[in-house]
Amino acid sequence: MPIALTPEQAAAHLRALGHAARDVVALSGGLWSAAFAFREGASDLVVRFHERRDDLEKDRFAQRWATADLRVPHVIEIGESPAGAYGISERVHGVPLDDLDEAGMRAILPSLFRTLDRLRDADIDTTRGYGLWHGDGNAPGQSWRGTLLDDMPLEELRTDLRGTPVGTDAFDAGVSAMRDVATYASEERHVVHNDLLNYNVLVDRDGVVLLDWGASIYGDFLYDWGLLTFWWPWYRARWGGIDIDHEVAEHFPNGAHLELRGTAASLPTRYRHQPYPLSSHARTNG
Repeated sequence: MPIALTPEQAAAHLRALGHAARDVVALSGGLWSAAFAFREGASDLVVRFHERRDDLEKDRFAQRWATADLRVPHVIEIGESPAGAYGISERVHGVPLDDLDEAGMRAILPSLFRTLDRLRDADIDTTRGYGLWHGDGNAPGQSWRGTLLDDMPLEELRTDLRGTPVGTDAFDAGVSAMRDVATYASEERHVVHNDLLNYNVLVDRDGVVLLDWGASIYGDFLYDWGLLTFWWPWYRARWGGIDIDHEVAEHFPNGAHLELRGTAASLPTRYRHQPYPLSSHARTNG
């Protein structure tokens, strides 16, 4: 269960940990953690009380990839508290990417694309594996194709779609197509953030900052691009005037060979995430 704390409780835990915290304010956005901004001395900081310490360790591990165009908050401290694992990092002030209007999104797309380019270039030579990596930087998967196909809970996803407007026939057709294009999947390993549009990206005057690396995986870098295009219609009320598929194609002008790789990466994205908007629709309209 997600951790639930009040600002007063968070302040008490911080004091017990030896921090002279003041001006403790709850922050929104965390599904598995309770996050609070606070001040200590002259520093603006954020503490996250998290049920999964490994996610916090991944945030710290991701710092090694930081560049001017791949900005990651600096993690100061990770430890255990009565409320569970906690991590303290420097606070980044900005607006969540999800809350931008169309003009704001148009303005920030170049920075977001540069950040994904730098993420593709991140040095992971000292790590191993594919799929969800852990706080030590390693992942269990033996191949990207195996991660895309064999690690997907297909029966669980199929069950979720019964009785929805999509139904299982469309899902089965999609899985068949996914297996057909999997032969084009690249076995090159890259860091994939895998969670760009859930209030995990902040925007400030210098560009974007990537937060919360808990869902990050190793695999084809196009997986992040596939997620971006898949979820775009979810934000059509804000960003409907932006043709994201065209913008991505323009970013890869010599990408004829990337199209099949992109399909191989994005089809599993689409079928792994498809039940979520449908179940949300059912909760809203059922």
